[in-house]
Amino acid sequence: MSQPTFDLAEARQAIESLTSTDLLRLSKAGRQYAFAAGCEPDDLLNEAVCQTIEGVRNCPRGMEMVPFLIGVMRSRASARQQKVEPELVSADATDVEGRLLYEPVETKPNAEELALSREDASARRNALETLFADDEEATLFLWAYLDDLPKEEIMTMIGVDMTAYATIRRRVRRTIDAAFPNGWSS
Repeated sequence: MSQPTFDLAEARQAIESLTSTDLLRLSKAGRQYAFAAGCEPDDLLNEAVCQTIEGVRNCPRGMEMVPFLIGVMRSRASARQQKVEPELVSADATDVEGRLLYEPVETKPNAEELALSREDASARRNALETLFADDEEATLFLWAYLDDLPKEEIMTMIGVDMTAYATIRRRVRRTIDAAFPNGWSS
């Protein structure tokens, strides 16, 4: 049995009533996930909001909107990391009567784009390795976290309890935020 969710009007109202503090939290989470996914933080947040107000993603009634949107951003970032993006369409084509036709746009990157993408991913990985070179615990946490391992697996792998896990997570987040206050720029 599925859990009851906000209807579209309620979801829109919940998003419109987000405070500046909520937006700051969302922005910070967006920077964290965008860094690993190689995209812009605002893009992740916009995708999360759009998917929510369009009914693609449904927020459970018992959940606050901020954690829900953070989860959607994490999911979108993960999808980007796996290169599973929705098919892009071109609105440039028209039929005989001038109406717009939507045609699939080639989504395969060319060799140059692939090389640049690999180079950027390598630079991000190297930057993170350098940033946490003297903190093995944080490094283990970070790679496991970026691989989307469940919290329980990460705790077992590192050998920590819930309090220590939260401390490591906070330390990693703060270190990345301090090193890249405006997000990743290559």
